[in-house]
Amino acid sequence: MRSSQRLYQVISFSAIALSGVAALAQDEGQPGNEIRLGVSSELRSESNAAMERPAEGDTNSFATTLSLGVSRRTAIEQLDLETSAALTFADEPDQTIKEITDPNFRMFYERQGARSAVRAVTRLNEQDVSSVSSIYDPETGEVTITPDDGRRRVANQSITLEMLKDTPIELDIHADRGAVTYLDTQSPAYYDSTTSGGTVATRVRLSPVATMNAKLAYKYHEADNLLNTERETRSGQAGVTYNIDPTSTLDVATGYTEVETVAGGLQETEEGATFSLGYQKDLLRGSAGVGFDREIAATGARDALTFSRTLEMPNAALAGEFGISQNAAGDSTWIGEMAYSREFKRGTFGMNVMRNVTASDAGGDRVVSTLGSNWTHDINSLSQLSLSGNYGEVDYLSGATPTSWQADVSLDYDHMLTRDWTLTTGVGQRRNMQEGLDDAISNRVYLRLSRDFSFGQ
Repeated sequence: MRSSQRLYQVISFSAIALSGVAALAQDEGQPGNEIRLGVSSELRSESNAAMERPAEGDTNSFATTLSLGVSRRTAIEQLDLETSAALTFADEPDQTIKEITDPNFRMFYERQGARSAVRAVTRLNEQDVSSVSSIYDPETGEVTITPDDGRRRVANQSITLEMLKDTPIELDIHADRGAVTYLDTQSPAYYDSTTSGGTVATRVRLSPVATMNAKLAYKYHEADNLLNTERETRSGQAGVTYNIDPTSTLDVATGYTEVETVAGGLQETEEGATFSLGYQKDLLRGSAGVGFDREIAATGARDALTFSRTLEMPNAALAGEFGISQNAAGDSTWIGEMAYSREFKRGTFGMNVMRNVTASDAGGDRVVSTLGSNWTHDINSLSQLSLSGNYGEVDYLSGATPTSWQADVSLDYDHMLTRDWTLTTGVGQRRNMQEGLDDAISNRVYLRLSRDFSFGQ
């Protein structure tokens, strides 16, 4: 797995976990219609909510969140719509506000045809920058954990067309567009950007044990940063997946990538061959594998050698991937990730850790390390206690950019008052650290009452 893809998956998983009612499951439900309604009222008191240096006063708020979801499923079609927003009254250190906050919208549509399928996804959400644990730019690999007073609006649309499914030659066409807009931010680390592109991929079954894969991709990225960066990426790749035996698979692929960047009026082009080689073996209780990847980015070539292992146990699962990454200058650093989960008689425990390296637009390697954990305990059939924590670090190995850290810990208690109503209360702390600056610390306590309704046929 490529290092940039691995970083994107880990941080995307964290973002989905934080989005709450905006997240929508895409499971294979039974045919029919369903309407979901949700209401939640929360009373919160938080010190230094904007993570200012020096610390500001307390913010007391009362927010009522309404959510609406509609699903329609037939034998060949699926439509899911979900939206939510909060009416917030807040007494902040320097003002009192009354406004609609945290709007979210998501649409998922899929239709199956004769050996074909079309799928469309639209997302739109907005939230305070200070409430996001980390912001990841999938184009540049930039990870930012700098606190700011502003808001972040994200819009994404994508459409996928699958043709000739279950035939010797399959064809997939995908197009997507995304935009990130920042409102009232102060830090230059946050800037508006748009990204659009598409891919054409095909799979050809050469034999019962061999499949050829080929893909052409194009991406255009424009950023309203200090250098007004524009970037075009063109790539092509072809490879073969070969089943050595019922438990072993070999993947080989080679291609070519060209990245053209215009920044500050200067144009630079990075291009070269790409290559990947991977071997995976299914074992009695999991799998093991080894892989090598060479990829081309705007900052040059990068090679990564990784070893992976998964282990499935009766009440637990462990997955890990570790290796070394080297940039075009020959500088190497170790990378890896691990996820562990365990089920107990009256609770669960999960943990994930990751270390990844990418090259920054300013030059030099940037190491991102994250650690997350969550523990839940069922006190009885009506009550549950949960403890969660997250830690992130962004370290620039060269240059003048300081290292920054961010941590978040929370303790929550849930109690079902009735079959439909749930009472949740909790405490937590956020902490942002940066070389040369005092720590920014925010403590919070909240009480929330919520209920979900579901109507279907």
